[in-house]
Amino acid sequence: MRRLVVFITALAALAPAAGAQQNQRRATFLNGGDRDRGKCTIEVVVDGAAEIDIRGDQGVIRNLSGQPAQWRRFECTGPMPANPAGFRFAGVDGRGRQVLMREPRNGSPAVIRIEDPQGGSEGYTFDLFWGGGGGGYERNPPPPLPPPPSRRFTTEQAVATCQDAVRQEARFRGRRVEFRETRIDDNPGRNDWVIGVVDTVRGFNSSEEHMRFSCSVNFDTGQVRSVDLQPMGGYGRGNERVQTSVVLDNCQQAVRARMQRDGYGRMEFPSIRIDDQPGRNDWVVGTVRAERGRGSDLFNFSCSVDLREGTVRSVDVTVR
Repeated sequence: MRRLVVFITALAALAPAAGAQQNQRRATFLNGGDRDRGKCTIEVVVDGAAEIDIRGDQGVIRNLSGQPAQWRRFECTGPMPANPAGFRFAGVDGRGRQVLMREPRNGSPAVIRIEDPQGGSEGYTFDLFWGGGGGGYERNPPPPLPPPPSRRFTTEQAVATCQDAVRQEARFRGRRVEFRETRIDDNPGRNDWVIGVVDTVRGFNSSEEHMRFSCSVNFDTGQVRSVDLQPMGGYGRGNERVQTSVVLDNCQQAVRARMQRDGYGRMEFPSIRIDDQPGRNDWVVGTVRAERGRGSDLFNFSCSVDLREGTVRSVDVTVR
């Protein structure tokens, strides 16, 4: 009987850990660090809902729903003190909701909840600021830190503003414009750029043109600084042309067949595009969400494509 009680007690202790997945990370320090005043910048990827605990130089992601959240960046000027004076939270980027649930006090962590209501994962960035000592008196306190950066325009607003700017291009007058893909550029230093692919149709003969576009957007004012359009065209095969749309469709069909062989049913493709990395223009990349049983999973995929024929050489699919 005593062994049974011990066993049940052990199960009860493990139950909270089983209910929420955790992912730990330690901060990277910049500029040598300063314990009494500083800043942390945290960037995570969320698909559903998660809470991020920050204590000192330690961070923990607790996944609440959806796919497991992941760290992208955790950079601080120094470890956050146990009782930080002048503590401030600022949401910087992300399409969903970021809320400070609890301030750090007496060694307890700062808790930030992120809720991403849309399908597919999204990158979220927020800053934590503090100034002054850890609750003690300072004869010569340092000047206050500058206010956190304000990004009044959300990802959805930036995307919509960029799409409007593309539609207003003089070369698109009299054409039907359809956006195949629009997203925030995820390359380093490019998070104020919106990029994507647009199809246009001109006149009665329905001649179609495929173009890549990019917009530099000021997230503080919502203004589009610049718009760049580059023809994608098709891929030559003698006197014929294999259109980009054919290449994308062939890759999508190959991915769909691969997932069906693995037992997945209904599928949706949040993104699909020609890879824009140097030397990778014969690759198609994207994401697919597929259902199996009562759940669904999100995958990254890539297809190597024969540009002369439009056929798919190989398909690679990995869970995110």
